[in-house]
Amino acid sequence: MNKHLGNSLSAAAIVISTGILGTYAFAKDTLIDMDNARVGGFGGPIFKTSQIKGEQTFEIGGGGGATFTTGKHSVMLGGAGYGLVNELDWGVNEKLEMGYGGFLIGYTYNPEALVHVDSQLLLGAGGVHTIGSDNKTSDTGTFLITEISSQVEINVTEFMEIGFGASYRLATDPSINGLSGGDISSPGVFISFQFGSL
Repeated sequence: MNKHLGNSLSAAAIVISTGILGTYAFAKDTLIDMDNARVGGFGGPIFKTSQIKGEQTFEIGGGGGATFTTGKHSVMLGGAGYGLVNELDWGVNEKLEMGYGGFLIGYTYNPEALVHVDSQLLLGAGGVHTIGSDNKTSDTGTFLITEISSQVEINVTEFMEIGFGASYRLATDPSINGLSGGDISSPGVFISFQFGSL
């Protein structure tokens, strides 16, 4: 009985040892190699133009976050927000204002190359309201936002990048009179400035 038990334990030890050695010999290729990963961060302003209900808008925003880079792959987690610079004519003696922001996730391939491509997804919420001639809010609404963007970035210096990109904003109905989610949803183009280190 003891002999059989000893043989079983020896066989189990051989299987476990083989599995461990096989893990080292045949390591998987992964997006993030934790053994060689480095952590960085960035932030900076973004200038965008798009449309609301067919009218041209100009928006100023900012974004930033932490980056996790290994080899030629870089993943970013952070946040971004935008506000409407030009108030839009709305109704009789009224102006429309809007802002939105949220959680940002992004991916960059080969960020150390002089020119590279960065893609990002923004998930968040926003608010819109109308302002009367007496500068008082007359109507307010909120909406959920999903915005996907992609940009070509240029490494200007070790700590500064300039990006030129395009985005598409998809919004839900803000429940404000005369304005729908389709009116807010719109493509846009932007220029970004990023300061930091990957």
